Amino acid sequence: MSNRVGFGGRNIDLFVKFVDQFGDPINSDTTPKVTITDYNNVVRQTASNRGVSLFQDPGIYKLTYSIPENFPDGYAVDTWVAQIGNDTITTSFSFLVTSSASFENMTDPEYTPGDDITFKFTKEECDGIDVLLKILRRRLKNNGTRKVPDGMGGFVDQPCNIFSDDEMTCFLISSLSDFNSTPHFTSYTFADPATFGIFADIILQGANLLALAAQALIEKGREFVITDNGISFQPPAVSEILNSQYTTQLTVYREKLKFIKANLKPGPRGLGTFRTTAVAPAFIRLRHLRERQII
Repeated sequence: MSNRVGFGGRNIDLFVKFVDQFGDPINSDTTPKVTITDYNNVVRQTASNRGVSLFQDPGIYKLTYSIPENFPDGYAVDTWVAQIGNDTITTSFSFLVTSSASFENMTDPEYTPGDDITFKFTKEECDGIDVLLKILRRRLKNNGTRKVPDGMGGFVDQPCNIFSDDEMTCFLISSLSDFNSTPHFTSYTFADPATFGIFADIILQGANLLALAAQALIEKGREFVITDNGISFQPPAVSEILNSQYTTQLTVYREKLKFIKANLKPGPRGLGTFRTTAVAPAFIRLRHLRERQII
């Protein structure tokens, strides 16, 4: 059941997402049709694709529905029907319509752990992340395609990436956090030019290690012996290759990170460094003058 709330005389945005057997978003062969019924099971909109548009390519469709003033209070149902290949997909959602509630007396919504939140970045931060993402995609050889039926007897190419942009963004966030929390502490953000400039390699290397570790676990779960009618097949040990790369790069990454952060150590405020204080000719001359020494 949806937690969307609509008010009579106002518009509400209704969404649906279609996925294939692998869980990846997929477009409908034709624009989906939507039927809307009210709380009393009275059809308020017959099956129609009018106003339905592709909100996010691929797989996510949107309908902006105008709720009539006389729409009864209660949970209404929006039923979506789509044609994908030879299959007819039908799914339903609910949204609450109310005419008595107001924004002032509505209680705060309840939140539960595990909700998929949306990152909120500034434009400058997005620009920095995009630079790092472009390099990370190519380091991981992330982008690829696969053949899928087009519903007309042929096949079309569909993106088949190893990691989604959301996953790689999480890897970059964790890597930058590791960079900042390694002594000496810093507070760089993705908006700082140094993050995607002079420090780009170390941050990308940290994100690359996280990606290797995550994929190695998945590949290990796939590497079991398949036996069929006395014939056995052992998939190649991809996880061992990934783990070997991870172990080798981790040592280099830690040493490089340690040296970088050591060079960012700030000097004493107002005094320069202790070395300068000890050997500066002006300080030595002043000390001798105060002690009234000639040499």
